[in-house]
Amino acid sequence: MTRNPGMAAMERSMSARVAKLMSNTAAIRIATLTGASAILAAFFTVAPVKAAAAGELVGTWSGTGTVTLANGAREKARCRASYISAGGRTYAMSATCATSAAKVSQTAIVSQNTKNRFGGTFYNPEFGVTGRIRIILSGARQTVYLSGSSGHATFNMKRR
Repeated sequence: MTRNPGMAAMERSMSARVAKLMSNTAAIRIATLTGASAILAAFFTVAPVKAAAAGELVGTWSGTGTVTLANGAREKARCRASYISAGGRTYAMSATCATSAAKVSQTAIVSQNTKNRFGGTFYNPEFGVTGRIRIILSGARQTVYLSGSSGHATFNMKRR
């Protein structure tokens, strides 16, 4: 598979930005995905949610979800994620996710879109995967959606 040099540069830049933002903070982990593909899905929810203050995103969260690979295979996953403020309405996330087949780590930069909704881009350096992340915050709970070329995932997380 030939990689786009521009995409590789963007991934390195994003990884460096997140590492810099997280240098004084404990890493967050979201254990996810499957063996060879390391996928994440865009996070969406159909149910209405209670509005939450953006500051409530900061901290450590854990939960479970489902990862769906590009080939349609599905796996249950568990994740742990940490968020820190990156200034203004922007947050840095570090996560580790695991399935029965694999454990992966990823980072993300998300921005507040509305009072309780956030969106941005995630990056998994181990597999070179980037994609979209969406978060809906409701008090001490959040629903996270990830989507990328390798598949998608949805996680229901609780504050730790």
